[in-house]
Amino acid sequence: MISGGAVSDSKGSQLSSPKVKVDTKSAAAILIILFITALFLFIFFSRHVFFVPKILIVCLSLLVAAAAGRLTGFLRDWFLFIGFVYLFDSLRGSIFILTCQLDLPVYALYVIKAEKFLFGSVPSNLLQDWLLRVPEPSGLTWFEKLITVAHGSHFVAFLVVGLVIWLYKSQYFRFYKISFYLVIFLGLLGYLAVPTVPPWMAANIFGLLPRLFRFNAVIFNMVIPDITSGFDTNPIAAMPSLHAAFPILLGLIVWRMGRWKALPFYFYVLLMLFAIVYTGDHYMVDVIAGAILAGLCYGLALLMTKRDFATKEPTSHEQEIADRGRTKLVKSVIGGGIVLALGILIGSYNRQQFVRYPMAYSLYAPRYVDFFRKEADFQSNFQVQFYLGSYHFLRRDFHTALSYYEKSLRIARTEEEKKRAEGGLEACQKVLGSQSEKSE
Repeated sequence: MISGGAVSDSKGSQLSSPKVKVDTKSAAAILIILFITALFLFIFFSRHVFFVPKILIVCLSLLVAAAAGRLTGFLRDWFLFIGFVYLFDSLRGSIFILTCQLDLPVYALYVIKAEKFLFGSVPSNLLQDWLLRVPEPSGLTWFEKLITVAHGSHFVAFLVVGLVIWLYKSQYFRFYKISFYLVIFLGLLGYLAVPTVPPWMAANIFGLLPRLFRFNAVIFNMVIPDITSGFDTNPIAAMPSLHAAFPILLGLIVWRMGRWKALPFYFYVLLMLFAIVYTGDHYMVDVIAGAILAGLCYGLALLMTKRDFATKEPTSHEQEIADRGRTKLVKSVIGGGIVLALGILIGSYNRQQFVRYPMAYSLYAPRYVDFFRKEADFQSNFQVQFYLGSYHFLRRDFHTALSYYEKSLRIARTEEEKKRAEGGLEACQKVLGSQSEKSE
């Protein structure tokens, strides 16, 4: 019998309609997959490649957490970590500012010597000679676009993988966070201790290598002019390569969780490592250092979270909230808010410095110590002589700058080089002339 929309059996008892249960975790996974699929389809079937800022991934993560009914848990588990990541981005720029202001040594030659010792040549040059059809924008193909997308995914991939771990393998999430806290902290120390010139700078700015076409920057800037200046706030942050350390660390974590089930992700790791060398952004030596750093941080995180895997996984999210209470949530929100505010303040200060004093933080501002220690080896190198003139000019040592600009003019081989040297000479003579007029 059917009565009032309910189904009754022969004895008159009502049988309620079956309820459809929604798997919130599956819904969250579908949202992630749809977003990433749509993003990559748009990139490959349009003429545009664009940069996906971390804030977009954070917003997506909030949406996924809300869909999964775990918004409070997201704030508790993620807010401090997100604040730390934002602070990391700001501190990269701060290290470059400190390097310029304190006149700290920046290194260029040791990595080139190491590359040639290990590989006989610099792999970035070998790859571009082999694969790049024409080293100009008109010669770019779908392959360079793919490499650019892979390269740019560095900024968000670790957050997306972290979100998946948080949703499906929550017992590994603390391990994930600690490993990334370590790799980011030690990576920043490396940037400060051993600031290093990347291959594209060594080739295109100083003439130490055959010219490299940094096509990823060209592709990004085709879509949004000067976008690379927004996330490339430290051009000498090459050693160790966090572009290598991040995906390798993720690969180690994913291997621990799923072994060969995550095989496609390991191909992504290899693609990223290939991309950062092919674009000329990193030496293979940087990649090796990044891999060592990733392995070290993975091992340290294992030791620090050993007890986490000795206990059973909590039976439910509600049980975990009931046991821990609101203390951790409050601490995370307050701590994350402080760290995030600090990151915003530092980032704002950095931007003001870069905008107000562009020459003070240009590529010619740091002290590339190799060119001072072995100046005799670069007597015929126009780019190095021009740099030495610019370095002294920025420090208001105009007489010394004048001599280097004169030397660079004498060895200039092209019209472009002559114009640059003449421009430096004219600027020096103008300043020196005004100084002599004031003294009289």
